Amino acid sequence: MITALATVAFVATLLGPTLSASAAKTTSTSTTTTTVKSSTECTATQLSFSPPGNVSAQMGEEAIVITLTNVSTRACQIHGYPTVRFYTSAGRLLTFAYAHTSVFFSRLTPRVVHLAPGGHGYFIVAKYRCDLGNQYVSSFFYLLAPYTTGQPWVGHYGHYGSEVFDYCKGPPRGLGHTLGISPIVADRRALFS
Repeated sequence: MITALATVAFVATLLGPTLSASAAKTTSTSTTTTTVKSSTECTATQLSFSPPGNVSAQMGEEAIVITLTNVSTRACQIHGYPTVRFYTSAGRLLTFAYAHTSVFFSRLTPRVVHLAPGGHGYFIVAKYRCDLGNQYVSSFFYLLAPYTTGQPWVGHYGHYGSEVFDYCKGPPRGLGHTLGISPIVADRRALFS
């Protein structure tokens, strides 16, 4: 018994400095990791929109293409479908249905578009003409890029055709009551493929 106690005491004496050094190392050294989350999603203030450009009508459907530009000095990215709302001159919202297909474009899958400073993205808004005449005439529209907040961009009709987005007479879910809105793409040609 005495021999066993002596052996334990001897081993403890030899390992003591190592154990306390190990414990001291563990308690005296520590690291702190700080994770900084940075978003590269475009903000509304980084983006500017061009007046719409008309597109040649196809099979009764007419469309406009809108170009957005990163006007900031910082690169950002954008993806998804823009929000577009049309109004009469008196401010009445035209209650169109919304679709992500049209005669001009098939169903495009939204992809991330990287916008360098001065870089562009494009999307198309299309609608079938009003064969039965107009019930309400559109005068301006609001546009908000996806995943952005803040004031929407307001487009007032000038030389480009407001009649394209008038609200038609007839059944509320007829061809002339649905807007086709594409996702934002990096290459304008992708809108027409």
